[in-house]
Amino acid sequence: MKFENTVLVTAIPYFRRLLFFREEIWVSGLRVRQIQTRIREMFEEGIDLSGISENDSQRDVKILTRCLAAFAVYSATGCSTEEASNAVWDGSDDNGIDAAFFDQEEKQVVIVQSKWIQSGTGEPEASSISTFANGIKDLIENSIDSFAERLQTKVASISDALMRPGTTIRVIVVSTGSSSLATHATRNLNRLINELNDGDEDGIATFSVLGMTEVFDGLASDAHAGQITLSATLLDWSRVTHPHMAYVGIIDGSQLKAWWNNHGKRIVAKNIRYALGETDVNSQIRRTAEQNPESFWYFHNGITLIADDAARAPIAASSHASGNFEFRGASIVNGAQTVSTLAKVTDDDALGSVRVSMRVILLRGAPSEFGSDVTRTNNLQNRVEGRDFVSRDPEQERIRGEMLLEGIEYQIHRSEDLISTPTSCDLIEVTTALACASPEPSHSVAAKTGIGRFFNDLSKAPYKAIFNPRTTGARAFNAVRIHRSIDEWIERKKSAAARRSGYSWGVLVHGNRAIAASVFNELGTDILDQPIISFPNDYRNLVNETCERVYPEILQHLEEDFPNKALAVLFKGPKNCKTIYETVASRLEERQTT
Repeated sequence: MKFENTVLVTAIPYFRRLLFFREEIWVSGLRVRQIQTRIREMFEEGIDLSGISENDSQRDVKILTRCLAAFAVYSATGCSTEEASNAVWDGSDDNGIDAAFFDQEEKQVVIVQSKWIQSGTGEPEASSISTFANGIKDLIENSIDSFAERLQTKVASISDALMRPGTTIRVIVVSTGSSSLATHATRNLNRLINELNDGDEDGIATFSVLGMTEVFDGLASDAHAGQITLSATLLDWSRVTHPHMAYVGIIDGSQLKAWWNNHGKRIVAKNIRYALGETDVNSQIRRTAEQNPESFWYFHNGITLIADDAARAPIAASSHASGNFEFRGASIVNGAQTVSTLAKVTDDDALGSVRVSMRVILLRGAPSEFGSDVTRTNNLQNRVEGRDFVSRDPEQERIRGEMLLEGIEYQIHRSEDLISTPTSCDLIEVTTALACASPEPSHSVAAKTGIGRFFNDLSKAPYKAIFNPRTTGARAFNAVRIHRSIDEWIERKKSAAARRSGYSWGVLVHGNRAIAASVFNELGTDILDQPIISFPNDYRNLVNETCERVYPEILQHLEEDFPNKALAVLFKGPKNCKTIYETVASRLEERQTT
């Protein structure tokens, strides 16, 4: 009897574990079925299923895999279900990429691999992840020929987005299995991300894994979108009662960060724009919050919310110095950039010192269209950019006047009316050309990665390095003419390319500014400093000949010293471009002396 009791006591933990395991399997199976039903409702209708035969034994799995890829895009970007469905690439010769989407608001390319796992356990195979990583490289390198013909238009569109300064990359592996990948698969993706970021902690690429748990939670959260309740402590608050109810007050940055961390994009679901990522303005917002938080209220605009209703805690009801509020059905309609940027600040002490003006407009009792009108009109203001202050620089007015004397129109102010002609140019074109003509290679890199940084501070480099008393109107416009000819040569070379992949293609696509910098260096400064009217008539031939010498030198240097690199990343690195610039100059000089 004692022996039997001992066996029974020993067996109890085993049976408990067995029952728990069986319950886990049952729950996983239930969640997979719930996910299956929901994602088919959301995405199947909009997905191209033409490549899946009606008699395919794996038809349901393939459809669900595509729906899952669409969900990953939808969840990561906040786009519509139609846009997410159209982003699906899955099919033959997709190079391991099941979906890709450019989020224009956040300047982010989302690249997805998906796998439907009916059991709710397991993970994508390491070989699939390896194919996916190689496909991402081909996409970033604009290797169009590496993809099926049916995808080449989409590949070209994403590749164009990847060439835009400030664009980031988010890699997602999604499945209805584990929330993590095996060691080998993780190592593959980490290697890719490190290569794309080139050792920069704040690099352009990140990756994440969504398993069954994350997919289920995301779908459940989406079902409650638009029903957000926000709690807030407002300082120095007041109430507006006519003609519509509203509250006005000041909120600290810590609360706004908590809002964003808890709700993400759902908090701006009714806004016209989501977060725009690392724009010049957002960088300034973050810089103020981190370095000068006490001045934030003076330097930056506030935020506007709409909410269905509000409630205020009765404590200290007669005081307007501080009030605890709850706003139901809340949404940010103006100030999304402020909130999303403050959420990235890691110094919580600084955030606690940040003060932000806030308006909360209540929709209870208002006309049905009032909320839409508030949203629309709060987003009509034109954004003031750093370049808009350039017109106040006396050097710019001098350059404009010198060009005008030689019959050239130089448009400094932003305008949609100007069309570049042989006798006109604008600020962006002049800045780009002078940056490439500069003897400092980092300036051409800045022109490649974000022209706006030239206008962040007009009192110092890089702006002052290219716009200073030595910059004549003739030099500026002559640089434009040469730069236009370089771009024309690159476009002709691309049109004549036998294959749109590899280093020979990548240099033309991603190395356009590096080519320009080396061509300017080879031509020298004398050609730039001639009067506009005396500029050589055959300068295009001279530029073409120089391009034909520079291009193969860059190509050879990269193949020898930078093999198997992601050129889209390499050409954005100042150190790399300086090496290329100096090596090409040295090689060309050696060839001329031999």
